[in-house]
Amino acid sequence: MKTGLVLEGGALRGVFTCGILDCFQENGINFPYVIGVSAGGGNALNFVSRQKHRTFDVAVPHKEHPYFGMRRFFQCGKILDLDRMFYEYPFDQYPLDFDTYFASSVETEFVAVNCDSGCAEYLSERSDKHRLLTIGKASCSVPIMCKPVELDGAHYLDGSVANAVPFNRAFERGCDRAVVIMTKKGNESATDYKKYSLLLSLLYKKKYPKLYDLLMHRKESYDKEIESLNKNAQEGRILLIRPETESVKKFDKDMEKLENFYSHGYELAQKHLDDIRNFVDGKQVHFIRQ
Repeated sequence: MKTGLVLEGGALRGVFTCGILDCFQENGINFPYVIGVSAGGGNALNFVSRQKHRTFDVAVPHKEHPYFGMRRFFQCGKILDLDRMFYEYPFDQYPLDFDTYFASSVETEFVAVNCDSGCAEYLSERSDKHRLLTIGKASCSVPIMCKPVELDGAHYLDGSVANAVPFNRAFERGCDRAVVIMTKKGNESATDYKKYSLLLSLLYKKKYPKLYDLLMHRKESYDKEIESLNKNAQEGRILLIRPETESVKKFDKDMEKLENFYSHGYELAQKHLDDIRNFVDGKQVHFIRQ
């Protein structure tokens, strides 16, 4: 029985996932396959490199070295500066353990959307530091807020607009079942990009028409994805873990709320540790978060 780990994005909501994964590390819960999208990609990176709490350290607002907000905009002209997050933090303020990551036997993939095709792509890297970080940046590059990221001659943006919860990819890669960690409650929907249709038309319609069409239909495709996810959870192929409290905002700056959301993830995993371990080991459990 091969069990994969699937990690949803959600910007700073990813601290919830960080709490869960830190509990997994402390209790020896591992997976042969891990896939993350957007902020979930950051969690995947740090889980495979065995660096507890690093996602929280990197993601939370920094007074001395901010990567998002108006202060950063006045410093470099970017409201969301992913160059600082991916090309500065890993070598300076919050070093990434590249050696451990590259030596790991865990198959790890990151989801990004190809701007030309409008399709999700599943990217990986096992030796090149810069390419690995560029993949992470591409997966996290939010439409409108970020420019498309060039990689291998193509351009990419945040993978969540094409495949927000990539559990089917885990099945394609040979997983019989998957633990899926989401960062919002079941009654919280995805961003409806139709609200920004005029701006998106100016940014993408001419150069990336398939990306534009994807964004215009993103909410409907997301709802179908969640319907399939819940069906697989009910059938026992997916162990679905969601917050039981309201999520923080995607770019929340309230440190107390962020710390509490991290702790909520850690405590939820600790509370259901036996069920999670049994599921990973191939046993049937009924721990489903709706």
